[in-house]
Amino acid sequence: MLAGGVMLACLLPLAAAAEPRVLGWLEWAWLEPGHVRIKSKLDTGARTSSLDARDLELFKRDARQWVRFRIPLASRPDDSDHGEDLVIEKPLVGAVEVKEHEGPGQQRHVVNIDLCLGGYTFTTPVTLVDRRRFNYPLLLGRVALQGRVIVDPAAKFSTRRLCRAPKPATP
Repeated sequence: MLAGGVMLACLLPLAAAAEPRVLGWLEWAWLEPGHVRIKSKLDTGARTSSLDARDLELFKRDARQWVRFRIPLASRPDDSDHGEDLVIEKPLVGAVEVKEHEGPGQQRHVVNIDLCLGGYTFTTPVTLVDRRRFNYPLLLGRVALQGRVIVDPAAKFSTRRLCRAPKPATP
């Protein structure tokens, strides 16, 4: 319990290197590289994370399966500071069957993304799915939060970008 009797949504194990930060249920995260700010729901009820991704295109590179996808940020101006859609190519790390609250399960592609959240820069798996019917383009589940974040359900937007942005490359 926090000061004032606020109950935490989930107490997660401590990370070996640092104490978890207390963050709100809604926070800004930064996609790396590029430092693109994206509105993120921290959801301790979800195991896996998901990212709003459209126009998925599978292809081979160096004998590995990759996926190209578009993150539709231009159509979500309140959810990012970027103003343009991002087209990203990532190696495919797998696929999962995700059960919806209603209806049959859905097969989703999984990639690893690099994020900055609450002072931590880390890599986490996300499923790629059309999230246009959801309020937020990025949902971070327990796998991403564990050992890094304690979620205060009464708080939101409680952190700034605390991760260092890499210095621009100089010739």
